[in-house]
Amino acid sequence: MRKIRFVVYSLALASCLIGGCVSNKAIKEFTGTSIEATKQLPLLATDLAESCVRQKQYASLRKGQFDPVKLRQDAEEECISFQASATSFVIANKVLVQYLQTLDKLAGDDIVTYDKSIDKLVANLGDSKLIPKAQVTTLSTLVKVVGDASSTGWRRKKLGQAIAQANPDIQTLLSTLSMIVKNDYVQLLQNEQLAAKNLYLATIKENVKKEPVAVILLQQQWENESRVSEDRKTAAGTYANVLTTIAQGHQLLFDNRARLSRKEVKKEILGNVSRLVPLIGEIHDKF
Repeated sequence: MRKIRFVVYSLALASCLIGGCVSNKAIKEFTGTSIEATKQLPLLATDLAESCVRQKQYASLRKGQFDPVKLRQDAEEECISFQASATSFVIANKVLVQYLQTLDKLAGDDIVTYDKSIDKLVANLGDSKLIPKAQVTTLSTLVKVVGDASSTGWRRKKLGQAIAQANPDIQTLLSTLSMIVKNDYVQLLQNEQLAAKNLYLATIKENVKKEPVAVILLQQQWENESRVSEDRKTAAGTYANVLTTIAQGHQLLFDNRARLSRKEVKKEILGNVSRLVPLIGEIHDKF
């Protein structure tokens, strides 16, 4: 299904580049492709916390803890701050998608609607290890833009106003999420890899003569887990590029908000979309 959507976006982009689209169509291409590009971010957020859990489990196994239930419980307790951050990350992504959907509606001169449950989700957010209170304020501001657009019946003529109001917070949000993905998540994966190395290497050395067959299986398991971690690190870099590219696209809309109907602006917007599309292809099925 993801591959089908990727092909659809690629064909739509090619059609616009070859045949030309009205400026609002170009904006809808940007919003639609941006939403598609962020669909797996909640899975990444979940794995951010899970990477911490896996690291702690490796360390506990090395110390001789073999009770699987206690192993998991202890690891989750040690990683609770990252689990809270993962929850905040998922909610932040919901806000981003709601805002992009609002722009899409305004560009199409459609009535704006949104999931009002997001108001309560953001209102109940507190500080977390990776997303501080200041970022929660950013989310609240974006939700207000979406809420105002819905409650007061904004249409296409309000598109520039929505972009102008949201741009500072969108830039802050996307920059924060990009840094979390590129730095914090990758660091967690590296810590996980080191903990796995310490466990597997020590176990292999201790059993290479006594249990040679088991050692071969351990080596294979270690290699498989290392490949998965490397794939996730690569995907993290791609996701960071996705978020940066969306931020650049929104800045382009902001800079040209008074002349969105110009042909050259449309071309620049579609150029941003053309950079997003291959990134979508790179992050399929990594989680």
